[in-house]
Amino acid sequence: MEDCMRLSMRKLALWYTKTFKPLMTHDELDHIMATMGFVALPPVQPTCSTLAWKEYVYMASPGRSKSSSCLSGSCEPSTVEPPRPKLPYPRIDGLHIYTYRAFLDAVNFYLEMCDISELFHIRGMPLHRSNDRSRKWRCMEEDDGVFVYREGTLEQTTYNMYHFNKLNSNSCNGYNGAIIIRDKGNNNKNNTPVSCFVPLKDIIV
Repeated sequence: MEDCMRLSMRKLALWYTKTFKPLMTHDELDHIMATMGFVALPPVQPTCSTLAWKEYVYMASPGRSKSSSCLSGSCEPSTVEPPRPKLPYPRIDGLHIYTYRAFLDAVNFYLEMCDISELFHIRGMPLHRSNDRSRKWRCMEEDDGVFVYREGTLEQTTYNMYHFNKLNSNSCNGYNGAIIIRDKGNNNKNNTPVSCFVPLKDIIV
């Protein structure tokens, strides 16, 4: 029964759009981030968590004054420190949609791309029988399937920011209150990738 349920569950992963490949570890992500002007910091393990996180610092324009409040939909001037893209270390697959969105928003804060999905996108994929068997998973409720995320990979501050503002459609970074999730399932007859632009409110209940 457990194996049957595991087969029906899907995890999310960060995909590099140009090569159409999922990025499973920071080793795969570091080179891509470096080409965009980001320097990877050594992993840091917070005292209140058993999970280490790895941050990226944008070096191309360190004097940038744009307010990080734009991430939450408000573009008013602020003295808040600019965001640093970060993801759990060492694996970056199977994270909560809010964790991925925080990372993409932080990257796009510096790059200011009209469509961040031209660089990265989020895609659902099956759990790996050997790599994912021993991990603890928590469910994200979905309309047409079950997505799960690794326990401990969603920070409370990230949850608060995106969960309570998910109905806000104002954005400075091209999201307009939505996130790109592709291939929510391989139910199409030709087994070709499915792409869709899905509002967050329609993804996370």
